[in-house]
Amino acid sequence: MEKKNFYRWVRVYGLLSYIPLILAAGPLAGYFLGDYLEKKFGWPDFVEIIFAGIGFVSAAMETARIIKLVAKLEK
Repeated sequence: MEKKNFYRWVRVYGLLSYIPLILAAGPLAGYFLGDYLEKKFGWPDFVEIIFAGIGFVSAAMETARIIKLVAKLEK
């Protein structure tokens, strides 16, 4: 395997291994932000769930962006 091809595969695997971290961090960040806003401003209890959902959607969008980037690297 030539050196350029090796580093391309390392980049692909690095990007793909980043996906689970993103999928976990998005909803957790949303949850804790919602919890903070709930306590700070006295908002209703369901704010945490809404912010966690927004975090999951943003994590899914970022995952799709990474998959598109990896697909370009495969060519």
